[in-house]
Amino acid sequence: MNNQVPGPTDDRAVQEEAVLRQFALRWAVLAAWGDALRLRHVSLPANLGSLLEGARIKTASGCFSVCEVGCDLSRIEAELTSADSSTDHNWVDFWLDLLGHAMSEGEETERLLKVPTVKFHYANCGIKGCSC
Repeated sequence: MNNQVPGPTDDRAVQEEAVLRQFALRWAVLAAWGDALRLRHVSLPANLGSLLEGARIKTASGCFSVCEVGCDLSRIEAELTSADSSTDHNWVDFWLDLLGHAMSEGEETERLLKVPTVKFHYANCGIKGCSC
């Protein structure tokens, strides 16, 4: 019987996994935003697809720090915000609101996963728990 009390490193691993799960949902919202912009024929940076894929891989692998993944997601968010805000009928506030909910816990997560494109991208993100 294992009666060990979790140590600080165990708590940190749990916290980092929780943040990575939130980042996976944030990534899904960003990917859905990119899809919405493409449907509106908004010009996007040529490297946006590779930025999204790189962030997805880093998030799913669990081999990168939450800081590094967060920086990648912030860069993607900036690109999408810039592209969307340059249009006459932008939806920046709507998408930024969804991104805020992505970083919340509980009911907000469930609400976001009811959006079909977000749910689709979240399922494809591949985030898993630690299997060490």
